[in-house]
Amino acid sequence: MPRVNHSPVGEGAGGSWFGGSTETLGRATSETELVVRTGSSVGSFSSAFTMDADLRHPWSSGFPNNPPDDILTINIGGFQYQTRASTLARIPKSLLADPKRRDAFYDAGTKSYFFDRNRLAFDSILEYYRTGKIVQPTTVPIHVFVREMLFFDLGDEMIHKFLRAEELHDEPEILPTNKVQLLVYDLFNCPDSSIFARAIAIFDICMVLTAIIALCVISLQAFQDVVPVGDFGNETVQHRKFEYKVNAFSNPFFVVDVICNSWFIFDIVVRFAASPEKRLFFCNFMAIVDVLSITPFLEDVIVTATTNGRSSGPSINFLLAFRILRLFRVFKVLKMDDYSDGLKVLTQTLRSAKKELGIMVLFLVVGAIFFSTTMYYAERETTNTDYTSIPASFWWAVITWTTIGYGDIYPKTPGGKVVGCICAITGVLALGMIIPPVVRRFEHYFYRAQNMVELELVFREHYASRKSAKPGGLEGRYTKRTSSLKDFFAIT
Repeated sequence: MPRVNHSPVGEGAGGSWFGGSTETLGRATSETELVVRTGSSVGSFSSAFTMDADLRHPWSSGFPNNPPDDILTINIGGFQYQTRASTLARIPKSLLADPKRRDAFYDAGTKSYFFDRNRLAFDSILEYYRTGKIVQPTTVPIHVFVREMLFFDLGDEMIHKFLRAEELHDEPEILPTNKVQLLVYDLFNCPDSSIFARAIAIFDICMVLTAIIALCVISLQAFQDVVPVGDFGNETVQHRKFEYKVNAFSNPFFVVDVICNSWFIFDIVVRFAASPEKRLFFCNFMAIVDVLSITPFLEDVIVTATTNGRSSGPSINFLLAFRILRLFRVFKVLKMDDYSDGLKVLTQTLRSAKKELGIMVLFLVVGAIFFSTTMYYAERETTNTDYTSIPASFWWAVITWTTIGYGDIYPKTPGGKVVGCICAITGVLALGMIIPPVVRRFEHYFYRAQNMVELELVFREHYASRKSAKPGGLEGRYTKRTSSLKDFFAIT
């Protein structure tokens, strides 16, 4: 009997997805792969997933108790598929491989097993039975595809590895075991855990913004004093003194500094005390930024307490040098990554696109060196040329290669103009090759939060209907924790 094949989504990764009309019915694939392959590293993030050796189908090692090799007809939403029972037995714990569970869907009138399910998703599921590889159809949303895999019970471990390949998996969070420590940890690290945690997060954001605004305001001319240093010939050397250096409570900048840094010190001490892994706490980038940003404040306090009004001396000058670390206050805005989905999408995109960004920097360095050298030799004979040396030409090469072109430096000779045109065109082509993959990664992470919410609903509905959720199962991996505040006070 000929088999009915449906392949509406066309060719997938590695040739025909669904075997084609020339494939022998129920034929086992002889070649196996032991790696997770993605159809596009930065494209649609649809992955061709292959099971590991320990999860390989039983037929690959000579499964002894194969059922009779009957031809079964499966009706998926009106479309009929035919395959052998031995093909379905390759995943013995699945719905279609279990005769007792499968018979509940048998329709005696059509002599087929009827499932009112998504046909496009079943195409890929049936191919998984045949080859051991699962590929998400591009026309099927991820949560719909996972719901179909859960329905046909393809296995929690397979679904978990599939979601990891799709970058839709967060590593399990290491939590404190002590209840009080867990409560404090959630209050300062998980804004969604309770209303009190959200209030602390809002207050923390206000302190960060206040510190950054104060850092910007003190640079205004109105808050600076011009102090003469000395006369050198016909010139008087001056430098600007910021009023915030006067550490007195009559100075509003000093008051703001005290309030903000007191909160930052309290925050980092509490988070360190509640951290389950104190050895790794300061390996985090934001923890390092927090420490460096409060260092200038501690240095000001030490100087004020020990100098008794003196403003010079080797030791004092050494301590005052640490005031340059005030620059790290600007990086505290990255702390809002925990509270802003938009900023989190940006950081995740940059973190995952390290390879593409590295290639872009490499192109930029090579292009800058090549075109600055070429432009230097093309323009060096020109009177009053701006290209006085190869390093001096780097600035022009970078702004031209990146298609900015400020116009402060420009070639004057025909040869130099030709070099400039080639540099600009090369920059457009190079950026055109690098930017689209980064944009696709941004789109992936932009919709990732929505996909994670939809997946959580799918897992909750599935395990609620089966009433078989396990602590280490998929529901525990892809659903949010309950509030530790409720657990601590036994609120139901």
